[in-house]
Amino acid sequence: MSHNPYQKASQAYQQKNDASLSPMQIVVELYKGMIKNTRQAKQAWLDKRFEDESALVIKTFDIIEALQSNLDLKNGGEDAAFLNRFYTVVFSALSQANTKPDPAAYFDEIVSYMQQVHDRWYLLAYPQADIASAPSAPTRAEQNAEANA
Repeated sequence: MSHNPYQKASQAYQQKNDASLSPMQIVVELYKGMIKNTRQAKQAWLDKRFEDESALVIKTFDIIEALQSNLDLKNGGEDAAFLNRFYTVVFSALSQANTKPDPAAYFDEIVSYMQQVHDRWYLLAYPQADIASAPSAPTRAEQNAEANA
């Protein structure tokens, strides 16, 4: 059995099918989880469900921590250095969201930032795919449609 360096990260997101996914595909799933959690945290903030917002941000922190702890900063070159900075910035941004004049807009900015990096991982994990076909985390409207189906 081979060691999966993203197993801890996968567990942070509670990915149940990680055995069938490549490490890069797991990273894509984790990014989808971060995006989904952040969108849901925004909605929780809008709904004044602050405990739910906090729990969702903490779930995202867990994913970031797991991904960041698996970076090979010694051998990973510029990519690892970029990702280390990226994770630090996202962690800090999420920590400060409630202190911003418009937290909802700030959550949207964080999602946009995460989406850009997700899209790059997606192209690496699925080299024959088109980024336009990249499935990201569902929007709130899509989540509501699924719940009502």
